Amino acid sequence: MILAGVSASIYVLNRLLLIPILPEIGFFKRYLGDMLALPVYLPLSFYLAWRLHLIPEDFQFKITHIVGAGIIFSILFEGLIPAIDATAIRDPWDILAYFAGGLVVYGVGIQPSQKLNSNTED
Repeated sequence: MILAGVSASIYVLNRLLLIPILPEIGFFKRYLGDMLALPVYLPLSFYLAWRLHLIPEDFQFKITHIVGAGIIFSILFEGLIPAIDATAIRDPWDILAYFAGGLVVYGVGIQPSQKLNSNTED
């Protein structure tokens, strides 16, 4: 949950401070939010699934989960939504931003034994 909180905080700071102060740097306006999507979504969905007992306590995130989430976000936000919403714009670079955020999730790792159950028995 820490990763999701930090990522959401960075997103808010980006929208409220960085974009107004540095509008000429397009990365902040176009890609940072997309890069933060998986670091917010994956820990929150993991926590929700754990709380609903949909996954076991010893569940471990694998790279395939992160890649799958990146593919789903790419299809949804760069394929389907622009097809049905005229205001949505397809940007192939957003796909790279989703997967870059996935690398952050993979690098930080989500360990259920650290995050969800601090008194595990070995």
